[in-house]
Amino acid sequence: MRRDNLIALGYKAMVALPLMVEGRPLGVLLLFSRDTNLVADDELLVLLQDMMASLSFALRSKQYADAAQFLAYYDSLTGLAKRSGFSERLEAVLRRGLGPENKRAVVAFDVRSLNSINDTFGRHFGDLALQAIAERLKRYADSDEQVGYFGGGTFALLEPPLSTGDDSIRSVLDSNLFGEPFEIEGRTLRLSCSYGVAHYPEDGLDSGTLVQRAEAAIKQAKEAGERYLHYKLDMQSGIAERMELEHRLSTAIEEQQFELYYQAQLDLTTGKVTALEALLRWNDPANGVVPPSGFMDVLESTGMIVPVGNWVLARAVADCERWARMGLRPVRVAVNVSAVQLRQRSFVRSVLDISTRLKRCEGFGLDLEITETTLLQDLEGTSRKLRELRANGIRIALDDFGTGYSSLGLLSKLPVDLLKIDRSFVQGLPDDPASVALVESIIRLASAFELIAVVEGVETRDQLDALRAMHCNHWQGFLHGPPVPLAQIELILPKR
Repeated sequence: MRRDNLIALGYKAMVALPLMVEGRPLGVLLLFSRDTNLVADDELLVLLQDMMASLSFALRSKQYADAAQFLAYYDSLTGLAKRSGFSERLEAVLRRGLGPENKRAVVAFDVRSLNSINDTFGRHFGDLALQAIAERLKRYADSDEQVGYFGGGTFALLEPPLSTGDDSIRSVLDSNLFGEPFEIEGRTLRLSCSYGVAHYPEDGLDSGTLVQRAEAAIKQAKEAGERYLHYKLDMQSGIAERMELEHRLSTAIEEQQFELYYQAQLDLTTGKVTALEALLRWNDPANGVVPPSGFMDVLESTGMIVPVGNWVLARAVADCERWARMGLRPVRVAVNVSAVQLRQRSFVRSVLDISTRLKRCEGFGLDLEITETTLLQDLEGTSRKLRELRANGIRIALDDFGTGYSSLGLLSKLPVDLLKIDRSFVQGLPDDPASVALVESIIRLASAFELIAVVEGVETRDQLDALRAMHCNHWQGFLHGPPVPLAQIELILPKR
């Protein structure tokens, strides 16, 4: 309102009070008075300023509350509803008079190779790819109520089933969402997904069950190497069993339910025990002694293998200290190491800190066994770590040699001291010509590269005689004895 108009209306004073939130002006409060003393009243001005501060605080609190509510229900990267928000919307849709005759399908789909995209181009590029998928999904869906993002590259969609079946759902989504490549920062990127589907009402009558079962289907699809799977009842039981196993293994770590068994490695010429392989066992209160095949994949997939692996190393070194005090003849102890452990930045330092105690045990030593696949996952980085360990007196054994994918041309460059020939090659000895040729070739190869060959899985005298004829260095297997607990292995270790 113009000044002349205000004067004509009889107003003689005006106060303008800015409304500030986080230092930014959001508005202004104008007060007019026919009393000229309004501006001169200091107490009134202080009161008005306090009132504006309170109003600003209230607006700021509301902004925070709105932001908190948004972050609680919506993903900040894609703008799509999170799992909780999607489930609430889905439940509302199901309550709007949907009966068995009005079927729906909850489709969960997971972007394939997202980790590789992040590793290759950076996480920023991966985030842009997720945003691009979210935009296509919004355009495809009828409303925001039908879409969600659960994090980790997993999206969800509420879809009416097509009369031609679930394969058509996948075809429609592939065509609409991933038919065209994505253009991201000047790069052309083709993406694909794995799908899991759960149907209403066959697979569940509420949103939580449908979402859970769609995710169970997608998890099973990924593990089976499939592009698409419809939920089946045994999927849920399998996931429940795995979660229970994870919980029990976590308890096993806390309650120290693990134990080391040892299997001897012998010099084929002298017959003497030269090394012991430390093998992990779980003393499960419910099922007794469990071999690694019953739990190792869960330890590795959950990361629990890191604390367990550190315990194995520490336990093996402690046992060496015990044998040294008992006056037993020195041996080397071989410990298996997983790819998850090797990827840890602190791996080398942890091993060296633990192995330092062996310096007090004259003649005892530590060997680390890794597989070809583990070595080749990050050849340069892993080789660098292994070279540092070898420089400190730790030997490296290439386990299950011949079952992986390493090139023989790399063998001379790999930081290894021993080749462990897998038991699968020994089973055909001495009658299978192919097995004889293969084992003999590996033994000669090890000799050519000045490596020690250790043959695993020797079970018969005929197999041992065949290996002796091939001039093998060392062997281990049930012919000498199975892996046994600490007290039993000490019975076969001679005094100095």
